[in-house]
Amino acid sequence: MSSGGVFQNLEAWNPAPLRKHLLRGGYHREALEALGLPEHWMRSTVRSAALLGHAPEGSPVNTLIRLFTLGEPIDGDRALLTLGDSIHGLLEIGFLQAGGGSIRSNYQIIPMADGWVACDFLRRQGEGGEDFVMGVGLSSITLASLTPPAKGRALELACGIGWLSGKLAKSGLSVVATDLNVRAIELGRFSARLAGIEGIDFRLGDGFATVAGETFDLIVANPPFVQSPGGTMIYKESAVGDSICARLLREVPAHLAPGGIAVVLINWTHAADDDWSEAPLSWVEPEGMRRWLFQSDCSSPADYAWRWISNDPRFPSEQAATDEMQRWLAHYQAAGIQRISGGFMILQKCDACGEWTRTESRAAETLDTTAGIEVLRVIHNQTWLASNPVLLDSRFGVPDGVRAEACMTLGAGGWNRETIRLTSPARLSYDGQIDENLLRLLALVREGKTPAAMVDEIRTRPELAAIPDLPERITELVRDLVYHGMLVPV
Repeated sequence: MSSGGVFQNLEAWNPAPLRKHLLRGGYHREALEALGLPEHWMRSTVRSAALLGHAPEGSPVNTLIRLFTLGEPIDGDRALLTLGDSIHGLLEIGFLQAGGGSIRSNYQIIPMADGWVACDFLRRQGEGGEDFVMGVGLSSITLASLTPPAKGRALELACGIGWLSGKLAKSGLSVVATDLNVRAIELGRFSARLAGIEGIDFRLGDGFATVAGETFDLIVANPPFVQSPGGTMIYKESAVGDSICARLLREVPAHLAPGGIAVVLINWTHAADDDWSEAPLSWVEPEGMRRWLFQSDCSSPADYAWRWISNDPRFPSEQAATDEMQRWLAHYQAAGIQRISGGFMILQKCDACGEWTRTESRAAETLDTTAGIEVLRVIHNQTWLASNPVLLDSRFGVPDGVRAEACMTLGAGGWNRETIRLTSPARLSYDGQIDENLLRLLALVREGKTPAAMVDEIRTRPELAAIPDLPERITELVRDLVYHGMLVPV
């Protein structure tokens, strides 16, 4: 029996036959997308008619979708024809169950770009399974995008099925993955074996309890951050009175190696629009830390509560949803909560006198998967700026992938440019409107010149030559571009 009693003797299970039949049956990303079934369809609650409409009845892929995406019982002979010799191992460990001449899967298998992961079917949440194990959601993908390249040891807190831990292990890191949900740990071990990933040290426990005294070069966490009145769904909400985001962030510094970086997704409550940064910053002492707090959204209590309740299968009726809404709103009112924010905190351990704190408030809904590289760039640039360099005479590079888009309107005299929008390669460090001066500055730097060249260029224009504080103005433009990672000190 495995440690949590979820699977029988998982260590002896051979995943190779299942991988072979999933590939042969077309139940993998490339084949499914060729059928018109994008990856996010297989991770969401798309109706069976839409899924099966792309898979011919009786085909192996039709059987696999019914079995592992929809959770339907399949005729035993049909299942054996599709799964072949892999069916026996799956029955032995308890992943599949047989009865009445049919085969049914106890868990979902989701095809991903880098293999497969296993999780619970959504219906289990609707049935009130408090230890429900979700698959790869939007927050998981956001955290993976924000995770910077690293070497050494990595820790994933609240790892769930360990999808990100698998990516970190494949990049060469030594990975510890922890979660307090035994089902999640066991499904994580299954998923790692199915994907052929070795080297993940899965540990069962809450927060940092299983890594006492250990330090890591990278710590990532997507904890159950939902700001509910308290609940029992382990994967998304903490118990009454447990501010898990605050608790984890307070403990992060003690477990970071020198120069180590932590990325933690968080939600938090506050009383007004302008006090949003106070609580999260209070959770991490500034000494010996570089702190970057990013607020990506801010909601009213009613909007926030409905966002989570509306998609929760535990509240299918209007009355059930109304009762739950009233419970949440009463909690917010009693606590004096007027706003609920979401975002992330990035921390780096540093030497004394190397500390800084940075706060940003901006939507970040379209992050590229390479945002982790921008995380490193921002940390490097922010630290460099803290040394008070002479900006006009410094040399810089411009990251590949910087984009500028112009918005133009057609008037009586022709086309008029109204705004210019500049974005960093991954849309994390900058996404906003600029003017032509910044565009010209970027172009000059890309040509290998220092920012001082822009001062000289402007001085050649008679109408601008007399501006007394021109060097100071250009210096501030340079500072903004460095701050947002659009210029990189060479």
